[in-house]
Parts: sequence; structure tokens; C-alpha cells
Amino acid sequence: MNFGTSRASAIENLNRFVDQNLFEYSRLRNFDYGPNNRSNISCLSPYITHGIISELEVIKKSLNKFSFSKNEKFIQEVLWRTYWKGWLELRPAVWTDYLNELKKIREEFKDDAGYKKAIEGNTNIESFNEWVNELKENNYLHNHARMWFASIWVFTLELPWQLGAEFFMKHLYDGDAATNTLGWRWVAGIQTQGKNYLASEWNIKKFTNNRFSNIKLNENAPPKTSNKTYAASKLEFSNPQNLEEKNLYIFENNLSFEIGDFKDQKFKKNFFNF
Repeated sequence: MNFGTSRASAIENLNRFVDQNLFEYSRLRNFDYGPNNRSNISCLSPYITHGIISELEVIKKSLNKFSFSKNEKFIQEVLWRTYWKGWLELRPAVWTDYLNELKKIREEFKDDAGYKKAIEGNTNIESFNEWVNELKENNYLHNHARMWFASIWVFTLELPWQLGAEFFMKHLYDGDAATNTLGWRWVAGIQTQGKNYLASEWNIKKFTNNRFSNIKLNENAPPKTSNKTYAASKLEFSNPQNLEEKNLYIFENNLSFEIGDFKDQKFKKNFFNF
């Protein structure tokens, strides 16, 4: 896999996917054919994560090709990232608590043999080991593989979800605080409390085209529990009237800021935090 580092590369990949592969997306999207065949998915998430192209831009392009009814599943998947961002933005304590928990757990597991085997891809689960290596080599995993990976990490290897989320963020080109953290919480069963995601042998075999077999997993584990609940904050956002007296901070998730909301505005200073 090769992710170009320019907006031109992002647009080229978007156009190619929409023109050649979008039509079959709904039917084939759950199949993980391996890193050498990603034609059934868009692979646009690294560009969207860093603001090189926007969710709205991707959706508009898809709707120029096909009707909403034929595009619905693809649009839903694009908007999940937007949903998670908004959810976490209204509950910032989830992120703060995660970081505090991670700091403690990281110290507890720094010498843990099971944890070391997991991050080295040296477990007794072949598929998991391949995904570890794929993640390190390509900085990307199919979404279905991410779900399997997280489930195996939490329920079969019995490792803390916080360490798994950290491992993903360390390697994924498209990793962001909201999608990654809340996705791991969801698999564990604490995002939607009482509802976890359990990977199964038949599901992995089917959606990897039988690339893996004899997959021994814990397929009956109860969800993880948490006594913490988070109410949504009431936030109001408004931009100042005179932006010329304000500073603009650009982060790594908005690399195409010059075509965004502030493209026609002037600022006192621009700061880049990469």
C-alpha cells in the first residue's frame, strides 16, 4: 500500500475509487483480501483524518456518481468518523480519563510477557500476528481486521483495551483520538455498555477468503464493565467578528486549511503545530 502525501494524491485516489470501485462497495466492503488488494474499500481515511480532503468533499463526489440509495452504506461509513468526533468533543473527560488510565496501565504492563508477545506479533494466533506486522509495515488495517484485532486483544489475549488503543495510535496513519478511542471502547463493551464485539473463527475465515484457519478464540467472553458515565456538555461555538486581530492555529488534522472555512480570512499570525 502506498499513501501519497499530497492533496493531488488524495484527489486521485478518491476519483479512482468512485469511478472504479464505489459501485461494489456495499457488497464487498467487509472482505479483507490483504494489503495487496484493497480495491473493495476506499483507503481514503488517512487523507480525511489529516484534513487533506473532507468528509463533505468525499460524499459530494460519490453522489455525483450514484444516487443516495446506492451510496447509503458508503456515506454512513464516512460519517461515522464525524459522529465519533462530535461525541467525544461533547464529552472531553472520556479522553482525559483514557490518558490517565493508560499512564497507570502502561507502567503495570511494561514487563508483561503476554503484552510483549502481542505487540511483537508473536502470539499463537496466526491471523493476529499477520495483522500486527501489516499494521507496522503499512500503517493501515482494514476496518473489519481492526475489529477482529481489538476483540482478540481484549477477550482472547486478555489485555487492557487502553494499551491496544495506544498501539493503534502509534502506527495508524488514520488514527485519531475520537475514532480510535471510542472504537476500542465499543469493542470492549463500555462505549455501548453491556454490548461488546466478539470476533469469531467463522467470521474471520469467511471475510478473509479462508486465508486463516484453526483460529482459537474466546468467543463467549462477557463485556468489560465501567462505572463511569459521561453526560454531554452544552457547548456553543462562534467565531469572532474581527479575525484580523486573531491568531490561527493549524494542527495535523487540518492540513488543507487553505481550502476550509477560513480560506478567505486574514489572521494576525498563523501557527503550525505538527
